[in-house]
Amino acid sequence: MKNTKFWTLVILVIFLFGSFGAYFISSLTSGTTDLQLDNKEIEITPTPEENTDDKSILIFYSSTCPHCDNVKKYLADNKDGLSVGIKTLKIDDPKNDKDNLALALQKAQECNLGESWGVPLMYNDGECLMGDQPIIDYLSQKIN
Repeated sequence: MKNTKFWTLVILVIFLFGSFGAYFISSLTSGTTDLQLDNKEIEITPTPEENTDDKSILIFYSSTCPHCDNVKKYLADNKDGLSVGIKTLKIDDPKNDKDNLALALQKAQECNLGESWGVPLMYNDGECLMGDQPIIDYLSQKIN
């Protein structure tokens, strides 16, 4: 009986490491944190804050994403020099950030990113960028 419990525990640890280990390693090396959602059909309704005429750059982020922190720090350090409007939208809480998450899914779909995309995600006029460095490089071109 002891031997069966031991091997069951070993198999469980190997399964968990295999399932989640690759995810964490790839998110550390890719510059993005992957976000996949099983619920692909989300009804998108405009929120009162969303102005369709607004030409602001949208940056979607998660509060636990270190790459998102890099972008937010860059924005804080350069907020006076940027020549464009920027809206940062948190998407990590499906309950409280539902509208932001739905908007992010809509923009990712508009950019043909498929089902797997990551944060930080920047959307500007039909184009998307993922990852801290590509976003920072793009924003660096928008400094007065």
